[in-house]
Amino acid sequence: MRTGDSDERISSLLQVPRRTLEFLIDKIRDILTQVFVPMHIGINSLTRTELISHGLTIPKGLYGHNNAIVICDGTYIYINKSANYSFQKQTYSLHKYRNLLKPFLIVACDGYIVDCYGPYKATTSDSVIMNNLFRDENCPLRLYFRPNDTFILDRGFRDSITLLEQCGYKPCMPETLLQGHRQLTTAQANRSRCVTICRWVVEVVNGYFKRDFKLLRQEYFHRALPRMMDNFRIAAALINKFGVRLQDNEYAIEMLNIINERLHFANNLANMVDTTNMNRRSANFNNITAEADNIFFPRLEYKELILFAVGTYQIRQAHSYYGEHVRFHGRYVIEVCSESINSSEFNLRGNNTTLIRGKIRSRHISRRQYYVYVLIENNRSGREGIVEYCCSCLVGRRTVGCCAHTMTIVWYLGWARHENNISAPAEFLDSIFIRDDSDNEE
Repeated sequence: MRTGDSDERISSLLQVPRRTLEFLIDKIRDILTQVFVPMHIGINSLTRTELISHGLTIPKGLYGHNNAIVICDGTYIYINKSANYSFQKQTYSLHKYRNLLKPFLIVACDGYIVDCYGPYKATTSDSVIMNNLFRDENCPLRLYFRPNDTFILDRGFRDSITLLEQCGYKPCMPETLLQGHRQLTTAQANRSRCVTICRWVVEVVNGYFKRDFKLLRQEYFHRALPRMMDNFRIAAALINKFGVRLQDNEYAIEMLNIINERLHFANNLANMVDTTNMNRRSANFNNITAEADNIFFPRLEYKELILFAVGTYQIRQAHSYYGEHVRFHGRYVIEVCSESINSSEFNLRGNNTTLIRGKIRSRHISRRQYYVYVLIENNRSGREGIVEYCCSCLVGRRTVGCCAHTMTIVWYLGWARHENNISAPAEFLDSIFIRDDSDNEE
């Protein structure tokens, strides 16, 4: 499992007949499956009190201290094409454009694997898997989990929300866009951020399987598929037994306080931008090249960036967005509003403010750009000097944290321009391609 080598190669290295090696491996696998795995994975190996103890500060603060909180998701094991046409159709994923099987994970907030199920067909959605696991009121999972237990899910579980609510559980899922809208509302965006700040754990655990066991990250051998799920459960038990649990961020308590404080904040700046149709106005903004001293912006410590974003993901993305922004403009260009802002009309926070606008190109679609607005209070230091902000992207109206586009402006103006040797990431890749005329025009 560690090396991903075939039985033929291992038997050659160990100088034993392949049939003998396969017999020994099957014997060891059976022992591990019967003795080791039940001790370290499964709802029978973990009491509810122990499960609750695997919670972290932020999930507990958002969803309750006395109830179980778990994160569910499916992962993928890639396989080869098959001459069995029925099997080939059932294992081909139109999402990944590859043949695969789907194990399903239930994970605690600190990365402890509660249980794993499967394998399921590639055509089986996460919501169908969840419904199958919880449909029977006498099934083990229904007897284990209790009312008010929280399930943190992604949007692929939207068709299982009704069943979970009927069972008395609290399913939490990122919000979906309302029909006819281009952005989530502020309340929707904030609730979505509360989910994603907890849900990343299951993605980390999925990565553990692929990182530690090469057999599970390469295309699985067809001959070994009948025992694939046994191997997967053994890997899960090894991770539980010998792996390191995820810990709270060092600023977790401060981040939780910020979330609770800003969860119900209205985004007044976004309302003003929409009301005045500011995205289509250019005469009221002056272009400025953002050097170290030619514009006031509160200087931030790196800790303040983390607290402003309520996490680190947006900060990592900001560096790459910065590289794209600099390549597009040649220098770091922003716009400053030249007209005075009527704060009282739109209930904007702060006094003696300056409105800054930036245009950030999409990382996915080259010709799409997002408008970022940041309202700063002049001569006020720290992140308290940033009184309002919004973006035209899907989640740009959130007041709990910010999107990566907003963080790009804040990261550069508040921190990066004061640092030495800040450059676009992986610049050496820009010279890989032979450029054509369309690239030069762009």
